[in-house]
Amino acid sequence: MLSLWRRQMGSKACRLMSTSTPSGGFPPPRLFDYATVTSSLNVGDAIEAVEDAFGALARGGVDVPLPMHIGIEESAVAGPGDCHIKGGYVSGTPTFTVKLACVSFYKNAERGLPPGSGIFIVVNAVTGAPLGVFQENRFMTDLRTGAAGAVAMKHCSIPSQDNVGFIGCGAIAKNMARAAAAIRPYKGLAYALDEDMAITFAEEMQ
Repeated sequence: MLSLWRRQMGSKACRLMSTSTPSGGFPPPRLFDYATVTSSLNVGDAIEAVEDAFGALARGGVDVPLPMHIGIEESAVAGPGDCHIKGGYVSGTPTFTVKLACVSFYKNAERGLPPGSGIFIVVNAVTGAPLGVFQENRFMTDLRTGAAGAVAMKHCSIPSQDNVGFIGCGAIAKNMARAAAAIRPYKGLAYALDEDMAITFAEEMQ
């Protein structure tokens, strides 16, 4: 997703982040809100970025540490929920990225909030200074996951086959369906434990 960010935000983002350095410290990182993130990224660019990242990983040019997990037990003042912290650096690039994803906060429904949130932090690989914070709330995560499925379809499936099956019909399946359509036309088969969800998925993906 880092190369996708660079491609989409480009020099505009770099200019926005090039603020004056305060005495004794780094300039503050630039915040890109959810509306900016969702309006700036598309599935085609995501597929290209994920394909590039897989290639770099296969060549041994990516440092990807094991994820960090924080489990939030339910108490009077917290939880329940989970926090996952992940990151990576592609060798030779000017920045690296860390993602913080909070998931499974299912009691948020009682508060009128979604069950999870997420941010990406882009950091200067020369100085270690944070450059930008992207409020993505799973948008970039789901877009990336769908793009990964499309890359697998592109390289691992038989081009003449036009049947694609989706087991599960939630947000990730929808992103995979849209990304797969960017590779080639197909006929889809959807399965979900909830029949109404499968029907809705099929109607939305027509």
